[in-house]
Amino acid sequence: MTAVACSARSLARLSIALSLAFATAAWAEPVTTILSAGHVDIFEAEYEELIPGQPELHLGVHNDVGHFEPGDVILEVKNAAYRSTTGLPGAITALLGPNAWVLPADLEEADALGVIEAGVAKAGTFPDASAVTFTLLSAGASNPGNFVLYSSANLIRLSATGGTVGTNIFSTTAGHIHYNWGFSAPGIYTFTMRASYTDPVAGLLQSPAEVYTFQVVPEPSMWAVAGAAMLGGMGLRRFRRAGA
Repeated sequence: MTAVACSARSLARLSIALSLAFATAAWAEPVTTILSAGHVDIFEAEYEELIPGQPELHLGVHNDVGHFEPGDVILEVKNAAYRSTTGLPGAITALLGPNAWVLPADLEEADALGVIEAGVAKAGTFPDASAVTFTLLSAGASNPGNFVLYSSANLIRLSATGGTVGTNIFSTTAGHIHYNWGFSAPGIYTFTMRASYTDPVAGLLQSPAEVYTFQVVPEPSMWAVAGAAMLGGMGLRRFRRAGA
């Protein structure tokens, strides 16, 4: 066998091995979906009874396309959500500051802005109208700012100051409801949540703890400042090199 033939066979084997490796990696790694617009039930508590007499509660994310595990989703808060907080109660502005990123409870407003129309929902066939409770177990230690979930009547449902949880629990009997989701600074936020419900027969049901990730996009002027700083730094380095 010639050296050329051996080389060709080796390359073919290497190509197959790499293809299998990439295919295995793609199969093993979950696909992260970025949700940035449209109707999304961010906290969806789903009642399931796959085995008769053994109901379960699941906490997930749902939009018009389908259902997602919270850990497989990044919820993007676009810079179009950046706004003044003037007129909001002091308890909310104390968390958000004079300007913040807010996904509005008003669906028409959210649609006009092109941001997530963010809801909370009960899904599945619950046996009664008892409330589902949502609990904020923890906030990420590296969260860049504050977070507050508040109603159209400006009642705080959940809150966190950086990585410290404030208001940590709320309940709803509604099948579907929308809130305002406010963030005080751009960056990546993570929150660990759990849903619970008391079944009339099985008793207390709790979902597994789920980690949610929000990506808050800087407002345009921040990008401009960052870009100017970067260009200024490049110019300074060139100047120093030229004068060296």
